Amino acid sequence: MKISQIKNLEFYKRALELISIGNRGVSAAILENEKKGLPNVFGIKNRIYYRMPDGTITSKSPFKKKK
Repeated sequence: MKISQIKNLEFYKRALELISIGNRGVSAAILENEKKGLPNVFGIKNRIYYRMPDGTITSKSPFKKKK
């Protein structure tokens, strides 16, 4: 595998900064959901999963559908 040289170091640094901000936001949202007893929603390979407050993981939505 060949690794090419990064042509714009400032662009790369800014991208890492934005990824870090996003990761902190997601972590904060997960903690807030846990404190409030809400399920956390995540996806793997185009499938949606829900981590329930008791720690179980399911693909069935715990949310009620609006009519």
